[in-house]
Amino acid sequence: MKHGAAIAIALCLMGMLVPRTAAAADDIDAASSINHAFATELGTGIYDIGGRSIFIVSWAPAWDVLTPKDRMPGIRLIAPMSVGSFDFMPDDAFEGNLPSRVDSYSIMPGVEFYLPVRHDWTLTSWVRAGASFADGVTDGALYGTGVRLGRTESRGKTDFTRLHELGLVLVDYHSSQRSDTFLRQRNAVDLRHPTLPLGRTRHVMTGVYGILDVVPDPPEAPAGVGRPSPVQLEVGLTLNIEPRPQLGPLRWPRLGFGYRFAGDFSGWRIVVGAPF
Repeated sequence: MKHGAAIAIALCLMGMLVPRTAAAADDIDAASSINHAFATELGTGIYDIGGRSIFIVSWAPAWDVLTPKDRMPGIRLIAPMSVGSFDFMPDDAFEGNLPSRVDSYSIMPGVEFYLPVRHDWTLTSWVRAGASFADGVTDGALYGTGVRLGRTESRGKTDFTRLHELGLVLVDYHSSQRSDTFLRQRNAVDLRHPTLPLGRTRHVMTGVYGILDVVPDPPEAPAGVGRPSPVQLEVGLTLNIEPRPQLGPLRWPRLGFGYRFAGDFSGWRIVVGAPF
């Protein structure tokens, strides 16, 4: 989500500038677990965790280093990061009230190797390593690896994207001897079709998407919260204008919303950019 950079930076600054209170101690532990388990994986959204809301902003800047050539893989550097704040509701945003603190944030830079294969499919593998922070100090080391098979094609006026992915995240907590894992198999589809015309050259591009995640080894949940569902479904709607208007050097992103059915970790998601 490239256009979440400004929000992520602003939230991080608030987390460093706003003093913590004793009441935030329980939130920090819960946010840490959520951060490890979901923040960089689910994307920006407002999630209901055991009856409490957490607002997560995720961003994954990437830089191409080498273009694939002669059956050799391309290389891309990527740095997924996220910040989380408890007790932030959608109504707060409409009223202009930003989160008063950051409960956790993480960064997990790495390298991706991607290779075009038959029938316009692209095979991508990656390794990543980083850290999670709570209360201004690191509380866990993060390691990740995985493989992804994706394809985008056009059928008439409809753009069609498919994705199949297997990823593993390992968490090494500094505060104790325990560790945790997050294994996920993902299947996703994204359909985009032009709908309402806007003048002679532009139109509204309406998209619908679905994500089916299978998590055979769900990560540990915060105290008092049930474990995430091993099978999770997310469905959503996105809108954007094509051709997309320019905002200086950037293009206007896709905007939308979705809902994730994941047991105690269910919640609404704000989509900025591609949904997956």
